[in-house]
Amino acid sequence: MKKILLLIISAIFLFGCGNTIVAEIATVNEVNKNSIVIENLGGKTTEIVISSTDDFTFEENKEYFFKYEILKSKKAVLISVE
Repeated sequence: MKKILLLIISAIFLFGCGNTIVAEIATVNEVNKNSIVIENLGGKTTEIVISSTDDFTFEENKEYFFKYEILKSKKAVLISVE
């Protein structure tokens, strides 16, 4: 019984703790000091946090290919952009 309970707890921990990586083409709607707001082709908007060490320059109303990570806290963090 203890082994089954341990397996169930381990499975919940492993599958419940992962972050989500998203890659999509989106248009920049708003540029802020530490974040940007993008809108994907489906109309969904997302605010992405940009680290102060990243050297990205964005133009509003321009499309980019974004790769970002959505953390468990629901905060999106930029990984790369093309």
